[in-house]
Amino acid sequence: MSVRDRLAVAVLAALLPIEAAEARGAIAMGSDRIRVVYEAPKTAAYREIYDTMRRRRVLERVGAIIGLVRLPTRLTYRLKECAGEPNAWYAPEDRSVTLCYELVAGIQKVAPKTESPAGVSRHDALVGPVAQILMHESGHALFDLLRLPILGREEDAADQVASFALLQLGGKEARTVVNGSAYFFATTGKYEPVDKGSFADVHGFSWQRFYNLACLAYGSDKKRFGYIVSKGYLPKERAEGCGEEYDQVAFAFDTLIVPHLRVRPGRGERLRRAFEGAARGR
Repeated sequence: MSVRDRLAVAVLAALLPIEAAEARGAIAMGSDRIRVVYEAPKTAAYREIYDTMRRRRVLERVGAIIGLVRLPTRLTYRLKECAGEPNAWYAPEDRSVTLCYELVAGIQKVAPKTESPAGVSRHDALVGPVAQILMHESGHALFDLLRLPILGREEDAADQVASFALLQLGGKEARTVVNGSAYFFATTGKYEPVDKGSFADVHGFSWQRFYNLACLAYGSDKKRFGYIVSKGYLPKERAEGCGEEYDQVAFAFDTLIVPHLRVRPGRGERLRRAFEGAARGR
């Protein structure tokens, strides 16, 4: 079974809007290593975010994916209020991934009311960025906890881990994450300053992240994501090498992360059931 097949069931089950009763116990396979905390917000405007993310068990679902890895110690996922700062981060000192209410609220604010001129729905513009951000920070966690070597900027590598994992979704779900994340990168890119300080930052520009995501998506499936090139979102010159870029990321993932999975690769339907059970808590 390919890396795509091994991850597809886990990621899809983790991110679909299933009811809480179905998701309960979703991180059972790695329950001794994954902890989730939803801190109730003091700001009333964030209460709906708190209720919705708890009901849909968003942190548990991401934890279900990362829980498929043999982690050497506990990893905590936390949703909290951050004193007005729209942010998310991984903290190695206490081995935790934090997502701020302020960042989720910002994603809600820039999302289209119904649909963007490019055809991105409000649903996609909400789901895509949250999934990408949580998986990006999970990438940082895996680098630290598994002591994985990184050649290049860690922020770029974390983006690649997030994009690769989320691209394992099938059909509509993959397009939801790609379209939503791309919309968020493009929107935030409009307001980013272009100065020396920005070039010195450890993070890439939002437009760079947009094109990197678009390239990996197109490289993963040129038929499914052909519209990215045909509609002019990705220059044809860049698109020519996207298959190789995707294969490079897939090789790195297979070499560095797959050996740490709790289930052995290449075991067909037995492996597929193991991933599905981890994600759905069976």
